[in-house]
Amino acid sequence: MSWRDRIKQAREAQKLTREQVVARMHAYLPAEKAVVARTLAAWEGGDREPKVTQAIALARALGYHEVSELFFDSDEARLNKLGLDRLEEYRNLLLHSPQFRENVQPVLRVLPVYLQPASAGTGQWLDDDVSEEMEVDDSVPANAEFGVRLAGDSMSPRFADGQIVWARKAETAENGEIVLCVLNDQGYCKKLHRDEHGVSLISLNTKYAPISITEADEFRIMGCVVG
Repeated sequence: MSWRDRIKQAREAQKLTREQVVARMHAYLPAEKAVVARTLAAWEGGDREPKVTQAIALARALGYHEVSELFFDSDEARLNKLGLDRLEEYRNLLLHSPQFRENVQPVLRVLPVYLQPASAGTGQWLDDDVSEEMEVDDSVPANAEFGVRLAGDSMSPRFADGQIVWARKAETAENGEIVLCVLNDQGYCKKLHRDEHGVSLISLNTKYAPISITEADEFRIMGCVVG
């Protein structure tokens, strides 16, 4: 039996639709590498082949302990479900032992951090393209595209003075989102608030009053804070 047939057989044996399988795969793939149901249909039909990361995610979504069980033909004896369960128990025991567990180094990526701070208080220059490159690990959200260091305490306790906040680029934001924005040539990190009275910028520290935005103001959103 080919791996294409095994994919379809495993899916149908579990009474899963292609949409359900790819939804399970999302737990094992970064957002930018997600697949759709028609891609799975192409794999089952032999029109395309999955990449390595997709193959691993597919095997896990279908309940296979090892990718090789799904994708490689073998004439050797195969373990039954009880044997596979025992194999998984043994694998978990080994993974919990420092003697056998591989030390995985964090994945690093480089993001720009703007040198001019955004104010969490009275307003600082933000519309500036001078930045430094900073290596970050997976503690920084995957959708972060740039960072800005805060000045002031108006966004405490969530964000502290001097802390780098990470944001995705955006020109619009939903009501209640925390944004990095420019108001009359001054940069702010604030919570965006819209109601029947208009738009205002809210501090998380209640000792700071909201900043109302009027039609006469020059206001631009530069990004939405993600972490």
